[in-house]
Amino acid sequence: MNLFGSVVLWMTYLISLYLAVYWVLLFVDKLEIILSERKKKVNLTRFPLVTVIIPAFNEEKYVGKTISSVLALNYPEDKIQLIVVNDSSTDQTKKVIEKIISENSSSEIVLINHKKNSGKAQSLNDALVVAKGEFFACLDADSEVHSDTLKKMLSLYYEKNDANIAIITPAMKINSPINLVQKFQRLEYLMFLVIARLTGYVDCISVAPGPFSVYKTEIIRKLGGFDVTNPTEDMEIAYRLQNNNYRIIHCTDAEVYTVPPPTFKGLFIQRRNRWFRGGLVNTFKYKHMILDKKYGDFGVQLLINFSGFLMAFLVLGFFFYFTIR
Repeated sequence: MNLFGSVVLWMTYLISLYLAVYWVLLFVDKLEIILSERKKKVNLTRFPLVTVIIPAFNEEKYVGKTISSVLALNYPEDKIQLIVVNDSSTDQTKKVIEKIISENSSSEIVLINHKKNSGKAQSLNDALVVAKGEFFACLDADSEVHSDTLKKMLSLYYEKNDANIAIITPAMKINSPINLVQKFQRLEYLMFLVIARLTGYVDCISVAPGPFSVYKTEIIRKLGGFDVTNPTEDMEIAYRLQNNNYRIIHCTDAEVYTVPPPTFKGLFIQRRNRWFRGGLVNTFKYKHMILDKKYGDFGVQLLINFSGFLMAFLVLGFFFYFTIR
């Protein structure tokens, strides 16, 4: 290997070592808090109106279970407004939604139909126009929320008692993986849960997952809603909130279950188009925050995020290089 290759390889080693040491030290530093959280109980005495938004595009297979999980929430029925956005689906998604609405006349369920496919961000913005809730939750149409999750998230919000909290993120998990690809992702998601918990302790959460992140409606409207031009609107809104000095907190026991890509092709498309491309786009968009003391630890977290993307490209590059050799 030439000198350039050796330098790049050592850079990869050093970045990997730095990231590993960073997470271990942060875990040790917050261990007492982590252990104390296991003893917490849900104590919700106020039940604000919450709007749950489900954007759906060709989700006839899952959307019924998704809506049912919302209707089964352990929360006052008259305090839930459900908005389902059918984003010009070409399958039976609309019929499935209409059937559920007709069977649940006592629940407030609003159906918005798009004449042309507009994307998730636009679907959320359209729903926000008619949303009544003090809070709103975005729930992907292939995900299911545990019955106690909303109460746990709002209980944490009121416990923190901070008007600058704009998002509460859930503990996103994979339920009953059916093949090796999904089983691998299940382990990966468990690792993400640990990272989300640790970054939450230092106000460094950089993404609001699609499956049931809960937003303060007034704050999101104030910032103009979701960016319809961004490939990862859930990451961009998190960066934008951090840029405006709002807080994002993580609820460690608020369980939401999602369906991951079942094939390597689907996994590759998800990671390439949304995770890596979106991550780089948003890192460059908010590059002015990197190492800026005004944003606290998040300025360092942005550098770590960028280092992680760089490391991923380097590892893939070396993998293909040595494989070809």
